[in-house]
Amino acid sequence: MNNVVALRRSPKLEQPEDLSTIVVAGAGGAGATTTCFGLATALRLGTDVQVAAIDGTFGGGNLLDRVGVELIDSARAIRQLGSRMALSSTGAVVVGHGDATDTALVDSLLADRHLARIHDVGTALRSRRLAPLLDAGAAIVIVAPARSEPLARMRDGLEWLIGTYGRGVLTRTVVSISHQMPHRLVDLAPIREHLAPRVAGFVEVPFDATLARPGTVDHRRLSAGSIDAWTDVLDALGRIEAGDRDTDHQAGAGELA
Repeated sequence: MNNVVALRRSPKLEQPEDLSTIVVAGAGGAGATTTCFGLATALRLGTDVQVAAIDGTFGGGNLLDRVGVELIDSARAIRQLGSRMALSSTGAVVVGHGDATDTALVDSLLADRHLARIHDVGTALRSRRLAPLLDAGAAIVIVAPARSEPLARMRDGLEWLIGTYGRGVLTRTVVSISHQMPHRLVDLAPIREHLAPRVAGFVEVPFDATLARPGTVDHRRLSAGSIDAWTDVLDALGRIEAGDRDTDHQAGAGELA
């Protein structure tokens, strides 16, 4: 595999290697797996950092089968993750699901190796396994397809987040709408108008025929529009990062005063 990363627009993340975010589906079939892969791909193409796309779904998903194209070198493998590691076509690390996956432990193991971490957690937003990451302030990307019923379910997910973590959780939440058909099925303008001022970002990912096909995904077949949209999501995550830094600075200034 050619591990040379073709540069595209760099996402606006000052410390991309520190990124830890969960990608959660507002409903089944929302595209959380492809979004996780897409964010890892855009980060690799736009920077030179090492990044991991992690299958943290309950019961196991198909991330490793869908985007893992080459076994990882034994020198880079992490013992606790066994044979569940591979590389994507960009050289991003892909971590498959394990029966006893501890999301926080996997995040810590990869952080120790200085990898950015993007977790595909499927529809398991309410899982206790995610609580340590959410409590620590991990960013959230909530994904829904551009269809009426899944969008309504995404709203339920946002309301649960607010009820559990307070309205401030929206400032570290990015909404990503995946277009899974070549034509528009719903008018997203009212949803964008309502959500965009309240969340960290609202991004539409255009239909990409490569993602609609079965089999392994190679980033070289993706459309530029998809990669640009995922970069927009990373930009929104960068705004969350900047906001967290400003908050820490203000808290530090207060303590010194």
